[in-house]
Amino acid sequence: MQISKNDHRNYCPITMENGTKVLLVHDVNCKKSAAAACIYAGHFDDPADIPGLSHLLEHVLFGGSVAFPEANGFDKFLASHGGNINAWTGTEYSNFHFDVTPNHFFESLERFVDLLFQPQFDLAIIEREIQAIDAEFKLKVKDDLRRLYQVHKETCNPAHPFSQFSVGNAQTLGVIAPKTLQLALKTLHKSCYLPSNMMWCLISNHSLDEMKVHLAKLLQPINFTGHKPLIDLPPLYLPDQLGITIHIKPIKQARRLILSFALPDVQAFYQTKPLEMISHLLGDEGQGSLLSFYKQRNWATNLSAGGGINGSNFKDFNVNLQMTELGLENLDKLLNALFYFLQLINQGMSENWRLVEKAKLGQLAFDYHESSKSIDDAIHLSNQMFHYPIEEVLSGDFLVSKLDANPVKDCLAYMLPHNMRIKLICPEAETDQIAKWYGTPYRSKAIPPEFLAKLAQPQPVSELKLPPENPYIVDVTDTGVVKSCSAIPRKTFEAENLRVWFAQDQQFNQPKGDCFISFDCQAIAEGSEVSAYKRLWVALMVEHFNDQFYQANVAGLHYHLYAHQGGFSLHTSGFSQKQLDLSVQIFKQIHATIDLQPMFEQVKNKQLNALQNSLMNKPINRLFTRLSGIVQRYTHAPKELLKHVETATIEDVNQVRYKLLDDYFIEVFLFGDWHESQSIEYAHRLNQLKRKSLNAANIKREVVDLTGQQKYLNQVSSQHDDAAVVLYIQTPTASTKDVALTILTEQLLASPFFNYMRNEKQLGYLAGSGYLPLNQHPGMAFYVQSPTVSSKILVDEIELFLNDNFSTISELEPIWQYVQASVVKQIKDNDTSLSVKSQRLWMAIGNQDHDFNQQENLAEQLLSLTFEDITQFCNAIQKSQQFGRLILYCSGKNQAKTPLEGSVIEDLSSFKQHANFII
Repeated sequence: MQISKNDHRNYCPITMENGTKVLLVHDVNCKKSAAAACIYAGHFDDPADIPGLSHLLEHVLFGGSVAFPEANGFDKFLASHGGNINAWTGTEYSNFHFDVTPNHFFESLERFVDLLFQPQFDLAIIEREIQAIDAEFKLKVKDDLRRLYQVHKETCNPAHPFSQFSVGNAQTLGVIAPKTLQLALKTLHKSCYLPSNMMWCLISNHSLDEMKVHLAKLLQPINFTGHKPLIDLPPLYLPDQLGITIHIKPIKQARRLILSFALPDVQAFYQTKPLEMISHLLGDEGQGSLLSFYKQRNWATNLSAGGGINGSNFKDFNVNLQMTELGLENLDKLLNALFYFLQLINQGMSENWRLVEKAKLGQLAFDYHESSKSIDDAIHLSNQMFHYPIEEVLSGDFLVSKLDANPVKDCLAYMLPHNMRIKLICPEAETDQIAKWYGTPYRSKAIPPEFLAKLAQPQPVSELKLPPENPYIVDVTDTGVVKSCSAIPRKTFEAENLRVWFAQDQQFNQPKGDCFISFDCQAIAEGSEVSAYKRLWVALMVEHFNDQFYQANVAGLHYHLYAHQGGFSLHTSGFSQKQLDLSVQIFKQIHATIDLQPMFEQVKNKQLNALQNSLMNKPINRLFTRLSGIVQRYTHAPKELLKHVETATIEDVNQVRYKLLDDYFIEVFLFGDWHESQSIEYAHRLNQLKRKSLNAANIKREVVDLTGQQKYLNQVSSQHDDAAVVLYIQTPTASTKDVALTILTEQLLASPFFNYMRNEKQLGYLAGSGYLPLNQHPGMAFYVQSPTVSSKILVDEIELFLNDNFSTISELEPIWQYVQASVVKQIKDNDTSLSVKSQRLWMAIGNQDHDFNQQENLAEQLLSLTFEDITQFCNAIQKSQQFGRLILYCSGKNQAKTPLEGSVIEDLSSFKQHANFII
């Protein structure tokens, strides 16, 4: 197999006698063992008269198996051993996957194999899961992406299985006689869930031989013979479904153009990657690019190229544009520029250096990509085994192994006007049809032949040109720094308002690093107006940097400027060789006087749309956003920011920019393969460029003190029909013991809460809990979103569950030590990559953990807890006024007859002005 030069894992592909293909991966540093099984079966296999059957099969397989009959028993088993299980059903493939602590891996595999091959198909479980699927369907009814997807289905060949409704709901599944549905599920399972129709990937710190022996014992007895019948797919589009425009009216404020070119399956071109080359050039954002041209004319504000649906006989290549009103008015000129740029790409393929550069970028990405979680890698690799020869499963997505321009030209030959579909998504869309299931208004009409002919011979656009050679591509990729510096961060420079920390990576040995610069600005204490204008300024600077430094991002030198509650931050990452120079250039421009007026209206409109659309998010998202806005002192709700952005001028933004930079404190952290002397040199460069600010200090990240007799209530408006509730419990202190108790208590209750709300009570598809530290102050949240009951019932059920479980917490004593061990392991073993470790160390600096031992102390505290500590903690939550409670809710269509009880928060800013705060 082709293995990356920095890949420490060992791989062993095997094929069982019954046809099952498995990739075994031994990873000595693996924190959790993981397994994934990819099945060549998806909603394309649904019977025409039972849409959603494959999705239902996915759900029903969790309902218990022959050897392990308890419904959701595997889920509960994994939860008690630090693991999770999940699955998804796609068009032609499905995937089931889990992870767990290594010492329970083989026991989990036994349950996993039985789940896949010996399901019970219990009628009660089938009925229950139909309700779960219906709730999942209703959750997405007002999701614009899902609504757009349904229009796509209705405007393609009705004989192609892609056109079918894939999710299923009570209308398609609940109307079928239970026994008939049970038989259909068994038939589908028998025809598709065959050893020869699966690809498996196992990743563990257990040896390859151990995994091979255990898996053979489990899989060899599975003697399901035969092969899944191949489906002969018709064309995805009929001739009259190409060369068309589809007008679609969205729910959220959006003006988008999605231009799709219909191609055949292009998987055979994986060694040359022609579509990646076209995406790379179309998606460029530097000067002379298509996007730069559109922005200059205020026609579009964002462009992405590539993506689109794909399958065994089709591939859509998409160009996705965020449009302006002016862009819609000039659609003919916008499209002319696009087709002219495609001609430039075709001509540019004669320049061999472009192929060489793309191949070099692919090689760098392959050699130095960072490890993901074992479960994510297992999912990915099990899928890849269907698409690449086993020797290229690891490298297939990255390497350009053949330098050939002809496949690019072959793909461009499909990117012609008569072979395109234009989707125009905008509030002004004139429609004459309503899409089934999601109720999306749309209209489809043919593009006039004379316009298609005009686009086929586009007029030249002098401003457009292909990008030049990339100056940021690194030429030295082996880390040559002597590992002689401290691996624990320490201060290497300190001035009046600048502090620089440095630590050298001695674990991952890659030529990479992360550089964080945080600006804590005293002006943010002035309130939501400053925060709103700060967001605008940061967004303007991001647009400016894309013009200047987009090529750096392409070359693996990433930059991210973002606003936070204390001010704003700059984070650069990737290859270390040229990174500090890039960071200094951006730092210099942050302080430079730049004319941002030309892009102001565009950026302001994008911010307005983003804020307005956030108010239309699904209820649970709205509630968690509001929770942060209430509890964190310097975080403001979208509604508060929106009123300032609506009236903002460039003068307002410039004035706030001066305020932000006039009085700030800068904290910097470098982590990677640099030497300490480089960090000191870098610090001196920043010190010369920064402004002086003798009185500046870090902004304290305070939270509202919610403790007391009252239970706080805040209602959040929502256009969604579902009711939703978040109950947040604030822990009295941020002591290490209180943090440990909060984490462990939430983990003990997580699985029972999910099972109670989702499975027993069937209140909704979205239900769960989480440890939720706000500004590092511990707390936990319990949430449910329901299409069937009122918010009052949801609150009552959450409180009933908590009261019952706090009172009977002793029933969880048999599993608590497993949960305790799992949590400790996650805390101690969470540095899976250089970037993850750098983020952890940076957070420690922000939390004033300058001994960098907070995690070790927390792990020790967790290990020292007894179950009696947990019992006392739960009793205190029930009875003590020291714990704060905040209930946030959306009423939905099912209005409660009786109001919720508690102290109502009417006005957020007034509430915060009179609140006490915890540092």
